[in-house]
Amino acid sequence: MRRTPDPSSRASTTATRPARKIPITLRIDEIRFRKLALLAEAENRTPTNYVETALLRDMAAKEEAARVITMLVPDEAASASPGKLLRSEGESDERYAERSLLFDRLFDIPDSDS
Repeated sequence: MRRTPDPSSRASTTATRPARKIPITLRIDEIRFRKLALLAEAENRTPTNYVETALLRDMAAKEEAARVITMLVPDEAASASPGKLLRSEGESDERYAERSLLFDRLFDIPDSDS
């Protein structure tokens, strides 16, 4: 008895196949290349793989930074003041000031529907 392959399994392997890589040329000075080679060697990578990984990390960070955060708040809480930011145990004055500034900036972002 001959078995017919499941077409859905073929589609799933095609969907997971990595995209074709396109070669590029990168020109950097010799001193920077030596530094790059040392960094790559420390991570047991080739300089090319190190550059590709660094590029992917940077692109992922930019995509993450561009994401929109949606916060749903009940009408009765929309006009409430957030109050004072609680301080973590052992938190330095500098770190608390940084978090407070971020907290204030987040609450200063206008609603998208106003």
